[in-house]
Amino acid sequence: MTPEPRVVLGMTLYNNAEQLPHAMESLLAQTCSGFRLLLLDDASTDATEETARRYVARDRRVRYARHATRRAMIDTWREVAETAMRDCPSAEYFAWVSDHDVWHPQWLERLLADLDSDPGAVLAYPITRRLMQDGEEIDKGPRLFETTAFRDLQTRWRYFCREGVGAGDMVYGLIRMEALRRAGIFRPVLRPDRLLVAELTLQGRIRQVPDVLWFRRQSAAASVERQGTTLLLPEDAPGWFFWPPWLQHSLVLWREYAAREPRPLPLTRRQWVGMLLRYQLTYGWRHFRKTNASHALGRSISRIVWLKKLTKHYYHHGVYNLLVGARAARGRVRRWIRRGIYEVLMLTHRLGLRGRGETPQP
Repeated sequence: MTPEPRVVLGMTLYNNAEQLPHAMESLLAQTCSGFRLLLLDDASTDATEETARRYVARDRRVRYARHATRRAMIDTWREVAETAMRDCPSAEYFAWVSDHDVWHPQWLERLLADLDSDPGAVLAYPITRRLMQDGEEIDKGPRLFETTAFRDLQTRWRYFCREGVGAGDMVYGLIRMEALRRAGIFRPVLRPDRLLVAELTLQGRIRQVPDVLWFRRQSAAASVERQGTTLLLPEDAPGWFFWPPWLQHSLVLWREYAAREPRPLPLTRRQWVGMLLRYQLTYGWRHFRKTNASHALGRSISRIVWLKKLTKHYYHHGVYNLLVGARAARGRVRRWIRRGIYEVLMLTHRLGLRGRGETPQP
């Protein structure tokens, strides 16, 4: 009988048969081999099923299941995590893995060692390198964020609100199974990855392994732009699904942590009001800075600053030229006056008008 693994990896599949072998090969080649890999196919219409079943036949760590009809991202992500909890109840860790990315052979080993070394950490993830669809690396700096230095919950929360970036990378890290269960796994909101990382921040520390261990293939369209139509089926979306994500998240956090009795965390409702207000302001501002309106405002401000500099430049030149011209004019007037006095004196001398009444010297 195969012993239950400490780690379960959950891969959701949807029409990525071309990239799936690359992802599978890099996962099955991990130096830490004691894991279970669950494949959940969200009713793919390409060769995904055939490709997945080949790996099931090849490696006993791999399991495959398929939806009869499409269920969308949130339901599929939740189901694969719930399946991991049900089928492997003693597993300590879980990680979502994509069907189109590539992992360093030591990815799992390094993340597992990092979490084992810090019982207060709930999530570990590596530095990510992004790839184009053809596998070419994108020259883009890494997203750096971790909360290992913060033991206090509210300090950790303030840092997350102010500096938290890359939730879309962190959500693919290695997560403690119990922390994931307490965080509601994957809630039906916009940007569920950020909400999950926020809830994990409330439970413990986030660690980042300072090495590139994950190569993430860039999608044709930004994931945030697709979420309105890919996260949930239209009939499953709640009425407030198209509210701004920071409002959705605040509503869920208030319902799950502040309004519930007994409260999961030792925080008063007054403290929760302050924490959620901070979350909304920082998240809303960060979101606004990425919008076209913000970019247009930035361009307008840049034009105003440029016009101010241009005006200042010409003003200084104008004042300088005025002062220099005034000084030159003053010099010319003084020369004209001296010349006039000189000409008058010379004329009076020639006319014999100068020297009358003077006593001749002996």
